[in-house]
Amino acid sequence: MKILRPFGPPIYENNILDTEINEINKYLDEDLFQDFNKKKKLDASKSLVGKVKEEIFIEKHYLESNILKILSPHINQYLLNCNYSSHKEVIVTSCWTVRQFESEYNPVHSHNGDVSGVLYLKFPKEKKNKKDGSITFINSPTFFLNTGHLTFYPNVGSIYLFPSYLLHTVYPIRDNNEERRSMSFNANIKPSPTI
Repeated sequence: MKILRPFGPPIYENNILDTEINEINKYLDEDLFQDFNKKKKLDASKSLVGKVKEEIFIEKHYLESNILKILSPHINQYLLNCNYSSHKEVIVTSCWTVRQFESEYNPVHSHNGDVSGVLYLKFPKEKKNKKDGSITFINSPTFFLNTGHLTFYPNVGSIYLFPSYLLHTVYPIRDNNEERRSMSFNANIKPSPTI
C-alpha cells in the first residue's frame, strides 16, 4: 500500500487479491454482461463522460453483498493513512464497470462525492505505447520543477483511490482488440458526530 502526494491531494495505490478479481469477473461475464435487459436498464453511458460503448452500473444487491467487502478495507486504510479517522460511515453512492476497447478513452473529468476509486479487472498484455490504457491524475499546470500530473500504468488487480474532485483521464488503447476492464466508484464520507 502506498499513499502518494505528488502535488497535494493524496492518491492511494494498492492491489486486490486474484480471488477477488476472479469473483468480480465471473459475476460480470456470467451474469451482468449476458443479460441484455439488465445491461440496458443499468446502462451508465448517458451519465458518464467516457467515449466508451459499455459502461454499466453494478447491481445494488451485488454491490452491497460482494463489492463493499472488497472496497471497504481499502477506503478505511486510505482515510486512516491520510489522518482522517473521524468518519462514522462510508457510503458508496455509485459503482460501475467500464469495458474499454481499441481507441476508446475517458477525457479529463472529476467525480461526485468525497472519495472515488478505480480497480482493474482486465488489462491488455500487449501495448503499442506505454501510455496505452494508463490513467493520469492532474492537479495543476506543468511548470519548472512541477509536472502537475502523475501517470499510473495499472496491472490486473491495481486499485487507486483519490479525492473525487481530482481531475483524471484514461488513455486509449491502440492497435489492440483486447479489453481493458475496470470498476469505478464514488463514496461519501459520513463524519462522526462531534461532542
